[in-house]
Amino acid sequence: REMWGCGMVVRRALAHENVFLASGLQLRAMTPARRRTLPYEEVEAMDAVMLGRAARRSLAEGHLVEERWQRYATRAVELVDGLSFCETARLAAAFSTARVLDFDLYTRFSNRTMDCLRNPGLNSAGPKIQAADLRRLALAFGRVRSFDTELMKELVPLIEQNVEDFRPRDLARIADAYARMPVQSPELFALVADALPAYLYDLEPPELAGLCRSFAQVAIYSADLVDALCIEVRKRLRSFGAHECLIFLEGLSHLHAGLDEEFNRSDTDTIADVAEQLVRVLSTLGASELVRAFSTFVRLDHYEPQLMHNRLVPALALKLNQLQQGGSSGTSFTQLTELLHSLSLLPAQSHASAELATATITALLRGGLPRSRPEPGAVALAVAALVQLGQEDEELLRLLCSAVIPASGQQATTWGATRARGNVPDMLALASDEELMQLRRAFGLCS
Repeated sequence: REMWGCGMVVRRALAHENVFLASGLQLRAMTPARRRTLPYEEVEAMDAVMLGRAARRSLAEGHLVEERWQRYATRAVELVDGLSFCETARLAAAFSTARVLDFDLYTRFSNRTMDCLRNPGLNSAGPKIQAADLRRLALAFGRVRSFDTELMKELVPLIEQNVEDFRPRDLARIADAYARMPVQSPELFALVADALPAYLYDLEPPELAGLCRSFAQVAIYSADLVDALCIEVRKRLRSFGAHECLIFLEGLSHLHAGLDEEFNRSDTDTIADVAEQLVRVLSTLGASELVRAFSTFVRLDHYEPQLMHNRLVPALALKLNQLQQGGSSGTSFTQLTELLHSLSLLPAQSHASAELATATITALLRGGLPRSRPEPGAVALAVAALVQLGQEDEELLRLLCSAVIPASGQQATTWGATRARGNVPDMLALASDEELMQLRRAFGLCS
């Protein structure tokens, strides 16, 4: 009876104090986690190692408050001149993962890294550069799109020297990081193309799709790599989501577009299989992704009626209002013109595609010109599409003409309205030679 009574008391105490029995042996209090705000004095007393640990701990615990990371950044700037290569790489990786956008901070990281490369004696861990630190630096600068061209070129020979120390997915991610930067690195992509085909099984679907996109972005073609990618993707299609399918097909379409006739390749079976998987998960795509998918299949000359007219066109018609909700944004205008252009390139129009083209024209008229300067290429695509569709809507053509050269007194309804009063330069004054050629060809079709 006494033992039973003691058990009741303990159970009541457990319920009252919010504790639970762990492994039948220990009692542990369930206390709510508290997010402690670091005082300035504590951050200012940190050395490089402590700062790196604090930054990584904040990432792991999800502490991304701007004030905290500003304190970290201030301390990092104070310490940067004494950092080793490893410490610089770790801090750059942490700040980029937290999406800290501080151009001065990353510039200082770049300068210090170059100092460490030129003077190996500055590295506390020894003169040898570790593969993990090279990966951290490349991914960090690619992630925030802040980089030093000279530094990124200097890292390529080091990556090549340490290639055996990288995992396949590390090389894929490094290629993706370099593809995001306007740094010409054909040696790096040649290295990746030579090393990865035999190890693609180690990559996850997002990495396989991203690898295809990376080579397309830098316009570098490797037949062996693309062949291996197509085989691996088809093996694991069931694990591909809508976005992975879309990214892979976009990359493949741009690779095809950049090939000379002598390198012309046929990936019909791969495209058909990926398209079939995309249809299975089509409902997860938003309007902008559907426009990208439609345009991608047009670039690939894949006009399978069941896919284009029975699945994609109805899905676009259903979600067209999402594009219109962008109002007078430049993105909305560009996406609508891209959709109209892709519809005009269909080899045969169905009733559904013709209705979608009419609805797109109406959406362009309703949305008007974007508040910011419209892209000359988007205007040229819209004009050419109207002619190709045989729907030379006079009202829309006048609107597009006013985007190129605003009529006198028409500034209130064009992109110049949001700027300060004065002489607003027209599109022709700001367009490149290639954009001028696109506009000339498009408007020449109207004559």
